[in-house]
Amino acid sequence: MYSVGVIGLGNIAARYSNPEDPYPYCHVGGIRLCESTDLVAVADLSKEQQAEFKQIWGPAFPPDSIRYYDGSAEMLSSETLDIVAVCVRGPYHYEVTMEVIEAAPKLIFLEKPMGCSLDEVDKMTKAAEAKGIPIVVDYSRHWAPHLLRLQELVRDGLIGDVQSVIGYCGGGVLSFAIHTTDLICQFAGYDPASVSAFLQPNTSTVPEGYEPEPGVIAGTIRFASGVTGYHVGQHATAPAFAVDVLGSEGSLRAGIYIGATVRNKDGELIDNSTLDLPKNASVFKVAYEQIAAYLDGGPLPHCTGDDYMAVNEIGFAMIESSSTGQTITIPCQTRNRLIYANG
Repeated sequence: MYSVGVIGLGNIAARYSNPEDPYPYCHVGGIRLCESTDLVAVADLSKEQQAEFKQIWGPAFPPDSIRYYDGSAEMLSSETLDIVAVCVRGPYHYEVTMEVIEAAPKLIFLEKPMGCSLDEVDKMTKAAEAKGIPIVVDYSRHWAPHLLRLQELVRDGLIGDVQSVIGYCGGGVLSFAIHTTDLICQFAGYDPASVSAFLQPNTSTVPEGYEPEPGVIAGTIRFASGVTGYHVGQHATAPAFAVDVLGSEGSLRAGIYIGATVRNKDGELIDNSTLDLPKNASVFKVAYEQIAAYLDGGPLPHCTGDDYMAVNEIGFAMIESSSTGQTITIPCQTRNRLIYANG
C-alpha cells in the first residue's frame, strides 16, 4: 500500500463528493476506492475545514488512521509519504509544491492550474526532475474510463488519421477550460507548435503583480503532427468538456458527461457495443490506480512531464496571443506573465 497525504481540504480534495457517492469526484474518494493507496495524513490551515472533513469522511476510514495537521510544513516534516496531493488554491501551488519537492515523496499529484506563470511551471518541473519525482497534474476529466478507451481506439485508427479536434468549454483559460485543452491534446497529441486565441477580458481586482485570468472565447492550436485543434469557449453549443474528433475515415464526439457517438466516413453510426467501452468509474480512482501502477514499476501516469508542459504552453500562449493579437510559437517566449489563476 502507498501512503498518501493531502494538502488542502477544499472542494476538489474532499467537498465535491461524500463517501456514499459511487463515483466520487474528489481526491479523497479516489484514494479510498483505490486498493493500493492509504490516506494517512491531511493538512489544512482551517480548523473548520478539518472538522468538516472529520465529520463527513472520517467514518469512512479506519479509526485513527488519518493524522491531521494545521499546515503543509508540519505534515511534511512529520510524515514519510509516497504520494502527496497538493489541493490548495492556484496562487499557492508553486510555494507548496516546492516544499513538497524538498520533502521528496515518490510522486506529487498537483491540482490544476499547475502554476500562475510558465516560469513557476519550469521551476517546479526542474526541481522535481532533479530529485526524480514525477508530477502528475490533475486534468481530472482525462481519466474517465470511456475517454481512455476512445483515446486508445483513435490512436489505433478507429476514424483513420486525425485531422482536427474541436474542444468545447468556456471559463478561465487556466483554471477551468484547461481541462478541455488537455482533452484536445488527448486526441490530437501533445506536440503543439503554435497558438492563436481570442479571450474574454476579466476586470476583477487581483493581488499586485498578477493579471486577471481571461476566459476562453476561441482558440486555434496547430500541432507539429499536422492536426489542428480548435478550442470553442463562450459561444459553444456542445456540452462542456467534450470534443469532436474529425478523421480521414470518420468522426467521434465524446466527453466526460456524454456518451460516445462514432460515425464512419459515410456518416453512418457505428454501434457502441463494438467498441468495448468500459463501465463508469471515479476519475480519481482511475488516476490513483495509474499512479500506484507506476510506483509498482509500470509506465508513467498520464498528465505528467511533456504532456502537462504542452497543456500549459497552450494555455499561456492563448493568453499571450489574445493580449498581443499575434500567433504565438511554442515554446512561449514570455514565461514570467503572472496570471491570478485561482481555481
